[in-house]
Amino acid sequence: MKKRLFKILAAMIALALMFTGCAKKTDPSPKEKKTEAKPASGQGKASAGEALQVRLQDDYYDNINGIMLSKVKIPGDASGWSQFYKLDREAYDRLNEVLHESVRNRKNEAEGSLEQKIADLYLTGMDREGRQAAGFGGLAVYMDGISNANTVEEYLKQAGKIYKDLGVGSILLPQWSEDIGNSSRYALYFDGADLGPGKETLEDIDQEELMSHYRAYISKIMGVLGLKKEEADQVSSDILKLQKDLAGSALPLSKQGDPGVIYNPYSKDQIKKLFPDGTMEVFLKAAGMEKQDTYIVVQKDQMKKISGYFNSESLPLLKQYTLFCLVNDFAPSLTPEIRDSYLEWNQLKKGIKEKKTEEKLASELTQKILGFEFGRLYVEKCFSKSDKKDIESMIHLILNSYKKQIENLGWMSDETKASAIRKLDHMNLKVGYPDKWPDDYKDAKVTAVEEGGNLIDNVLSLQKAQIAVNRKKYNGPVDKSEWGMTPQTVNAYYNPTANEIVFPAAILQAPFYDAGADLASNLGGIGMVMAHEVSHAFDSSGSLYDENGNYHVWWTKVDRAKFDQLAKQVEEYYSELEGFQGRKVNGAQTLNENIADLGSMACITTIASGEGSDLKLLFQQYATIWASKYTPEAMIDRLNTDPHSPAKVRVNGVLSATDAFYQTYPEIKEGDTMYIAPDKRVKIW
Repeated sequence: MKKRLFKILAAMIALALMFTGCAKKTDPSPKEKKTEAKPASGQGKASAGEALQVRLQDDYYDNINGIMLSKVKIPGDASGWSQFYKLDREAYDRLNEVLHESVRNRKNEAEGSLEQKIADLYLTGMDREGRQAAGFGGLAVYMDGISNANTVEEYLKQAGKIYKDLGVGSILLPQWSEDIGNSSRYALYFDGADLGPGKETLEDIDQEELMSHYRAYISKIMGVLGLKKEEADQVSSDILKLQKDLAGSALPLSKQGDPGVIYNPYSKDQIKKLFPDGTMEVFLKAAGMEKQDTYIVVQKDQMKKISGYFNSESLPLLKQYTLFCLVNDFAPSLTPEIRDSYLEWNQLKKGIKEKKTEEKLASELTQKILGFEFGRLYVEKCFSKSDKKDIESMIHLILNSYKKQIENLGWMSDETKASAIRKLDHMNLKVGYPDKWPDDYKDAKVTAVEEGGNLIDNVLSLQKAQIAVNRKKYNGPVDKSEWGMTPQTVNAYYNPTANEIVFPAAILQAPFYDAGADLASNLGGIGMVMAHEVSHAFDSSGSLYDENGNYHVWWTKVDRAKFDQLAKQVEEYYSELEGFQGRKVNGAQTLNENIADLGSMACITTIASGEGSDLKLLFQQYATIWASKYTPEAMIDRLNTDPHSPAKVRVNGVLSATDAFYQTYPEIKEGDTMYIAPDKRVKIW
């Protein structure tokens, strides 16, 4: 429902990858397509009106993808097109059919069944009149509690109640997650405040026009809450000023994954002392957190900044800020006016030209909320279990190759190598879908339109049911069988607190993976994904967790210093690469993903070379899976908020640093854009 704050604990790779529906396609295999494709010179022919193919020596990404992308039009209701987008839409379409089948048959479905909940949640989403009449629905009581607070203590009591009942926050954002010091148990973390567009965007001096749009959005929401325009405009300026002030003390994205920075255990007495007398006690009690012995403070500097606002002078601003955050959190489920204001702001931020249809918005919302419920239906209809063993075999091939890479490292001592290999030996593997399906909404009631149901109250019912399940869960040991992604997600991830790599069903499809394709093409596709996730266990953050998923520096001091030196070279290399229209890549922000990209390429090329495979097929497939096209606004937003480098950089930057690339394409010479001198090619693994 509410996205987890602790993305910092799972280095999830946002892959624009290849899922082509439920059934195998009859397209030519990657091998067949590649062997017919590009002449060695990199020159292509173009008919009238068609883009010319650039030389591979100048731009390998465009050499492979340029002509195809020149024909691609970004959909009006999207911020871009990519393989990820295409395959995600196909997964959506398939599940949309499942949804409408539930709607057609809903009168025959039992009360409380999954099909009944799917149908009635969707139909309340489609009920514009019902949404308008409902107003804020069950959210109103929480809004009134904030509005009527006369003291900081009363305000924090209401803020704590909002977190306890709804799981959301504003000035304080608590979050339960695995204790990175002892990953077998849960811990309660205090993260920074809600910064809206995020620290990097708020502090981007070139984004003043965007900030004026954001200010206008806040003003619209405050107008809906009853303020006159002049007052709403003033409050919106004050809220933006508050968020910018808080951003100044917030951790940058580059530090949010570093356990040495974010893991700060505080006793109850210590965390109380961070804030004015009595204030934290009120919040903890109202939020149901007063019985904890230890709290993890993620952003120490920002906690001090927040503490400075807990006074009577700042109380009116805190109240307005929390009301805005609360409405913004639930805006997609509120009145058409609020929902549309929310969409307009997000469309402006990403350069989206058209609003999605009411049907698509309602279907996407339903599929998102009931993610694992739809996931079970997806697996039943779409997942080819026959490929699971082949996928697992390839993963073990990659793990063995990674062991050899580590064993052959000249800069690492035998002692550290033994610890690294032990981590590989203990790495957990999850493929396809969970062994045990979550059932968080079993006891939730979704009320039909004809019975007086409305979207916001149905969403709150589901939210509260999930929170009740989680409350029980957090009192026990961590269940490491749980998944952080639904099976229909076209993606993959490494979770450092479980030392696990996870590959949902939707990514295990042709042409990403094709049982009939050659090894090189499969290595360039799914093999790259697998090796990338393994590499995250050894990036700047993941390498600080041991084989059991605990924050534990298993390196010798000398070896860690060498690693940090190599990582700094990677950061500097990427910081010189253009991200978009003169804007450079943030090498610090993207460091971990860049390390994983470089490590995965070293791994898969080593395997392919050892098997005598054609590396051209591997490189072509690798470039193909990153084909994408975004609006200028979306590209800038991604540079500010994405821990990954842009797609072209992920291709050209990685390949230019790969020795095997030059051996495969001897026509790349000094002076070519793709050429980097051997002593300048960054590498760690």
